[in-house]
Amino acid sequence: MTGYPYQPLAKSWGASLQAPIDGIEKRLAVHESTYGAPLDAFAGADDDAKLKAAMSYAAAQTRPPAIVLASRAHTFNGGPYELYDGLRLVGSLGTTEREFASDGPQCVATVGGSALFSVPAAGVRNVWVSGLQFRAASSSVHFQTPVTDLARGPVIEDATFVDSAWVGFATVMHARHLRVRIDRTYVNEGTDTQFKLAGSDNFYWQSGGFLSSTRLTATKFYVWLTHMSRSQFGPLYITPERATGIRIDGSYGGLVFTGTLLDCTGRDQTRACQGAAILITGGKGMVFDKLWFFNNAVRPASTGRNPVDRGQVFIRGSAGDLLFDGCQFGGFAAQTGYTPPGTPAIYAATGVTSVKVVAPLAPNAGTRLLQQQSSGIVSKYAADDWTLSVA
Repeated sequence: MTGYPYQPLAKSWGASLQAPIDGIEKRLAVHESTYGAPLDAFAGADDDAKLKAAMSYAAAQTRPPAIVLASRAHTFNGGPYELYDGLRLVGSLGTTEREFASDGPQCVATVGGSALFSVPAAGVRNVWVSGLQFRAASSSVHFQTPVTDLARGPVIEDATFVDSAWVGFATVMHARHLRVRIDRTYVNEGTDTQFKLAGSDNFYWQSGGFLSSTRLTATKFYVWLTHMSRSQFGPLYITPERATGIRIDGSYGGLVFTGTLLDCTGRDQTRACQGAAILITGGKGMVFDKLWFFNNAVRPASTGRNPVDRGQVFIRGSAGDLLFDGCQFGGFAAQTGYTPPGTPAIYAATGVTSVKVVAPLAPNAGTRLLQQQSSGIVSKYAADDWTLSVA
């Protein structure tokens, strides 16, 4: 057996010992391939040295083993480390980390420097990250060096990020994705747009997750899709404090949101979502199924955007062929909120085409209002108690 962390034993033993030793080596090899290679088994004066050695070893294997972090606090300041095909970075067995620093099994990685990882120029495939809590050492740290060219930049393919937390990062992921899954995550206290994504064939938060921050300004977004097609979003719970929850700039079609929540319960006029909870500036063929909206669009002018957002959902630009089915826009009869009276649930500007709104709900005395800048943009169905107006 060669490489991490067991070197072949010298064959100078007597025959009576050699067979058991060979058996131990085989069992160690099986253990590594099945359960992974513990980070702490690699030589190094600190966690950076160990991670560098572990990644170098694993990347050189035909079938890279998972690199397993222990249930302890780790510190990484030497990145960004370039992702490689087959990278698996996981917490100790059974760990499902969240943001909570003192409860439960803790595989915590505090990240300094500029970023922990970077995407190689040729792209990367088959990455798996799970069971880890990542915490930024400062507000300028990125989890992954942001990809700035989301039209032609490198692509992350067939990757999975699950059961993990990111706390206090400037950004978590600005990237192009193909067949990527993000699920069961907690992202908190970020300082810039946390996810800025482009691509297709992805599954995001199908089992849910949480995304919030007290540190974003009204001009930012929690999730920004520059161009996303044939992808599914599940019940991600976004508390869009100040910043807009989701921005969508383009899609060829097949982009579906199901059960996503944009909820600013308990936030006042300065902390609730200032502009639209969802801003759509382009794209075709998008479905919004059973979404929940509460206490958004409280001070749209404070976002500094032109035109100023109008509605908890604001649609402008060249967007078209959109369906809102069974979405709920909660009022304030049961809980306090600050969305100004008369704010439409959905507003579509001139240039937008074919917006269909089916069976909307406005529980707890919500405002039953849809608006369009010119007639013929929005159609409503199973919504006799809702007003559709030109404004």
